[in-house]
Amino acid sequence: MITPFLDTAQVVSGLLRSPALAERWERPSALAEFRVSGLAGHLARAVFNVERWLAEPPRSGGTPIDAVAYFLSGADPAPDLDGAVPRRIREVGEQEAAGGPAALAKEFDAARARLAALLPTLPLDRPVGVFAHLLPLEQCLLTRLVELVVHLDDLAVSLEVTTPPVPAEASDAVTVCLTRIAVARHGALPVMRALSRRERATGPIAAF
Repeated sequence: MITPFLDTAQVVSGLLRSPALAERWERPSALAEFRVSGLAGHLARAVFNVERWLAEPPRSGGTPIDAVAYFLSGADPAPDLDGAVPRRIREVGEQEAAGGPAALAKEFDAARARLAALLPTLPLDRPVGVFAHLLPLEQCLLTRLVELVVHLDDLAVSLEVTTPPVPAEASDAVTVCLTRIAVARHGALPVMRALSRRERATGPIAAF
């Protein structure tokens, strides 16, 4: 999971350095209530937060969960965009982006470089505190990989540019994770029908 995470972060770096980002920095994004700047800051946090969490001593006690359980515990399929949590997410994204697009890209690249040196030295089962949860490092990276891939597309759509391709290993891992979340939310049969038999599909099967 280390290589897909770092390689996808490298793809994100290219978009964060896109002239289109600077041009549209203060405009609304493709996500409701998010400006492009805040969305870029939120995307960058997928790397920033890994470094922050790893700076904390490993937690003792508690039962680690996997990425699917993490997303199921916190993702509201129909969130109130004016609620405290969505509002806080937007605020923190703007805080990360406060220095402007060039500064954000520079900080992102620096954090990625530090993680490229640190991550290979750590065991993949190292417990990591991810907000209120405890995840093995490998699952922690998977949650952030999902964030990178999903919000890379959000930002590209917001900039009206082609979404950059991510490595196959990354897209495979994210697709499996999202499918498992969708199965947990909607059941296996509706997911299988939606993917294989459009005439029997019963409706949206989105993970989020």
